[in-house]
This record gives sequence, structure tokens and C-alpha cells, in this order.
Amino acid sequence: MTHWAAAVIGTPWVPGSTDCWSLARGIWRTRFGWDVPPIMVDPSDARAARQALSVPPERLGWDAVVCPTEGDAVLMARGARPCHVGIWIEPEPDVGILHSVERSGVIYTPPARLAGIGYRVIGYYRRPA
Repeated sequence: MTHWAAAVIGTPWVPGSTDCWSLARGIWRTRFGWDVPPIMVDPSDARAARQALSVPPERLGWDAVVCPTEGDAVLMARGARPCHVGIWIEPEPDVGILHSVERSGVIYTPPARLAGIGYRVIGYYRRPA
């Protein structure tokens, strides 16, 4: 059986539609039934994105978790500050992160390969039930 995320992998990156936060919001809404507010920032402005994602997720009502499960938010950084978000997915036989990168579009990345594309995980966050 094909994982549901396969249907969005390869979708082009489009600001306000399939940039990292917009992609995550859309999937959380359609796949998990969660209404997550938008981040009102130009996603192609790296400095503005870093500033917007620097708000601790716990302040927004998300709980930090050590072991992510499908649908959890994955907060990532390049350098010291958060700049990117993805969704933890669990396709068989691997686990990884579904996220949207400006020049690549929507991709799936196993955690061990994040460093190869310049990201590191800052934390995993779960929306309370």
C-alpha cells in the first residue's frame, strides 16, 4: 500500500500555498482535522521566516515530544535559529520528514539525510488532543 504522502511529494514550492508552513497547515487540516493558524510572513524571506519560527511552539500550545509519531511537527534549523518546519511521517518501512523546500518542492527526507541538505532537527512537537 502506498503512503498518503506520496500524493504530494514533488509538488512545487509556491509561497502561501506549498511553502513549508502552508504545506504543513494544509496537511494538518485535511489529513488530521487540525486547524492551525497561518504564519503571516513572506516565506521566501529567510530572515522573516526565522523570526516567525523562533516563537517557542510551547507558547502556541504545542507539546514538545521526544519520540515523534505521524503528524507531529518537526522544527528544523540551518545554523542556530529555526527556519523550517515539516511533518513526521511513517511510511513502511522507514520514517522521515515531509517538507517543502524552496527550490526542490515537497520532499521526503529520512532523519539521517537532513544534514546532507543543510538542516538539523531542533525539536518535535505534538498538537494536544
